[in-house]
Order: sequence, then C-alpha cells, then structure tokens
Amino acid sequence: MIQDPLLLVAFMLAVVAFTRWIEERYEWVKQISSAVICTLLGIALANLGVITHTGPTHEAVFTFAIPYAIVLIIMGTDMKELTQAGRSILIAYGAACLGSFAGGAVAGILMSGWVGPETWKLAGAFSAAFAGGGMNFAAVGQGLEMDPSTFAAAAVADNLSTVPYFLVQVGLVGVLSAAYLRRSRGSGPTVDATFHQEKESVEVDEDAMRRRWTDAELNITDLSVLGALPLAALWCARRLGDVLPGIPEVLWLTTLALIIAQFPWTKKLRGAEVISYFALHIFFIALGAASVLSEVFEAGLPIFGFMLVVIGFHMLVAYGVGWLAKVDLAAVSVASQAAIGGPGSALALGMAMKWHQLVAPGVIVGIFGYALGNYLGFFCAYIVRSFVG
Repeated sequence: MIQDPLLLVAFMLAVVAFTRWIEERYEWVKQISSAVICTLLGIALANLGVITHTGPTHEAVFTFAIPYAIVLIIMGTDMKELTQAGRSILIAYGAACLGSFAGGAVAGILMSGWVGPETWKLAGAFSAAFAGGGMNFAAVGQGLEMDPSTFAAAAVADNLSTVPYFLVQVGLVGVLSAAYLRRSRGSGPTVDATFHQEKESVEVDEDAMRRRWTDAELNITDLSVLGALPLAALWCARRLGDVLPGIPEVLWLTTLALIIAQFPWTKKLRGAEVISYFALHIFFIALGAASVLSEVFEAGLPIFGFMLVVIGFHMLVAYGVGWLAKVDLAAVSVASQAAIGGPGSALALGMAMKWHQLVAPGVIVGIFGYALGNYLGFFCAYIVRSFVG
C-alpha cells in the first residue's frame, strides 16, 4: 500500500495525467468527464489497498484544493458582463436557481427518513451544484463536512447528470415549443437590446471552451500570482471567520474571490482555469480514496433518487416561470443547462441547437453561478437542517 506522502502525491499526479489522457483519447470518457474517473479510481485504488484511505497527504488536499478552485474559478466572474447578458436570460437563470433551491429544500425535508442524517448536507450540495457546477458541489460538501462515502457517491451522481440532462433539454424543446411560442414575446430565441451586437456575432466553439479549462500558456509571473492569491484569500477568510465564526469559511472565500475578480488586472492572468481544474481533479481522487466502497454502494440509490427530485423541481420551476414570464424557450433551456452543468454545457447546448446569440449570455450566467451557487447551497442546507434537525 502506498502511504509515503511523496510517493502518494506522485501517484495522484499520475492518475490525473492518465484520466486526462483517456478523456482526450476516448469520446465516452469525455462524456462522463475525467472528474468522475478520478473519483472512481480513488475509490477503487483505496479499497483495493493500493493507496491509503487517509493521511497527511489527503488532509493537505482537503485543506488547499477547494480554496484554490474557488478563488481561481470565481476570478473569471465580471459583474459588468452580467448586466450585458440580457433580461430574458437573467430571468430564466434566476428561475433555474430558484428551482434548484426549491428542489434541494423539498427533497431534503421529504426524503430525510430515506437518505439519513446527511440529508441536509446533500440538499445544500445539490442545490449549489445545480446553480453553478461541480466546484460548488465540492465546496459546499466540504464546507458542511459531509461524510466521505456519501460525498463520493453524490459527487459521481452530480458529475454524471450533465450529459443526460443535456439530452433531456434537446427533447424538451420539441415537446414544449408550441406552448412557449403561443405565449412568448417572439417566435425564436431573442436577446435583449442591452446585449451588445458584437457579442451576438461572436463565434464560440466547444473545443475552444474545453481548451480554456485544460490548456494555457503559463509564465512565471502569472503562476506566482495565481499561486499566491488563493493562499492570501484563505488566510483572510480564516481571520474573518475568527471574527464572525457563524459564517462558513467557504462563503468568506467566495466573497473575497468576487472582490478580487472585479480588478481588471486579474483578467490578464493566464492559467487560472487550468490550475483550478487540476486542483478539483486531485480533490476528487482524495475524496474517492477516503470513502468505503460498501458505504458508497449503500448510499448510491437514495442519493440518485434525491438528485432526481432536485432536478425535477428545477425543471418545473425553471420552465414554469419561463412560460409565465413569457421568456423564450431557447433562453430558458440555455439558462437551465448553465445552472445544471455550468458554462461549458450551456455553450454546448447553444451551439448544438444553433442558438448562437444565446451562447455568450449562457456562458456569462454560468460563470456567475460559480459564485452564486455557494451562497445558495449553504442557505438551502441550513433551511433544511432547521426542519429535519
């Protein structure tokens, strides 16, 4: 069994490299994501006795990986861009987030007897994930100190939800288009006049978005700054937590990252997405390793059922409010996909359905979701805990 910290770190890095290699080589791996493969490999390797379940290396990963991911991902959030996304997509995205919150709260309250004592934490983690993305799930789950086996099973469920939901979205367009067209303001996907014409004509492709998260030209200056900022933010978050201990450290980090993101010079730093993506992969390996296989299987079915309830309420509220508010079906679909799967999946849906003028707004609200998801997740968790204890 690999227990030595140096050898364990080297092994984890090799696992990340392997998962990225097979993701680039095999289309089916790309569809389920290398993050899922990292989690599953972590579970398998630890439970087969190849690597240790716990230790100082795991603790270091749990301490630093999520702060790095939070700060560096949220650094891409520009509040000025949000005002340019357009009224329709903002209403649709707001409804989608409301649906995720409602789904988490309802599932948490009604399913506590089936899922168990971790229900309120799952409610927070899934409502966060379905407002932002996998980073939010990891951040809220860790911030709430979720049981590792439950955490790993839920992480797999969360990461596997994006592609099936994408396919459901495509199917819903045909089913709901007639009802929406009778009520909506227009006959096709529209973007408000507040969204600049030059943004409407921008051509964005999915491969370019994927490369943004996996490839970058790094230099020593950018790497040094990107290495220092999360550590400084983590130090500040802990000092603020000492002053106001009732506010979780993750929310302090999120707030500090949002403040940092508003400085124009941060947009010139290259490699933030790559480093955050790498940190999340290491985190998911450690998370999988910390779990017990039998407990993961035991938790699996209730967690998948829980997730389906959250997604069901998300869809009901998102599409219902969109219809009542006379928002175009295309805008609702892209906003919903941005909430469930993040900006990359919103881009993919917009390109696949040829809603090119909705691609950039979908990406903008998806990036904003990385910040909003953490606040929403903790709020939902504490609401559910007040009901179920």
